[in-house]
Amino acid sequence: MENEAQYDENETVSKTRLKRESHAIQDLGKRLVALPAEQLARIPLDEPVREAIALAHRIQNKRSALKRHYQFLGKLLRARDTDSIFDALAEIDHSSQHSVQLHHRAERWRDRVIEQGNDAIDALVAEITHTDRQKLRQLCRNHQNAQTDAKRIQHSRLIYKEIKQSLNN
Repeated sequence: MENEAQYDENETVSKTRLKRESHAIQDLGKRLVALPAEQLARIPLDEPVREAIALAHRIQNKRSALKRHYQFLGKLLRARDTDSIFDALAEIDHSSQHSVQLHHRAERWRDRVIEQGNDAIDALVAEITHTDRQKLRQLCRNHQNAQTDAKRIQHSRLIYKEIKQSLNN
């Protein structure tokens, strides 16, 4: 009876499930290697994992050696609690998603300001009170009076920059 109970407990975790979990941890290692240094610094990792990630950046043979190193990195990560790592990655994803949304919002406002002029600027100022109306009107006039496409693009970028700055504040 005791052997049957142990067999049933061991059988509940299938080999397929273990492989999936192993591959998920290995994919986590690949994702950590792909992160920029400033984002990687925000993730709670111990020194052996950081060294393994640094070594992955230095590997010249990008095929089999890197594949073996990802397996090693997965082995290191399996021995650790990865919940805090996943939480930190989720926070990074959320912040980058927020910055993308902010970028798109600023682009929409820029396009609206270029098309509608002062009406769009007044609507933007009504929504975001600390926006510099005079500067936006000047940039919009400069965009409309520009003689070349290069100048229009330059003024369009300046309008975008001003709008994004007001959205950030």
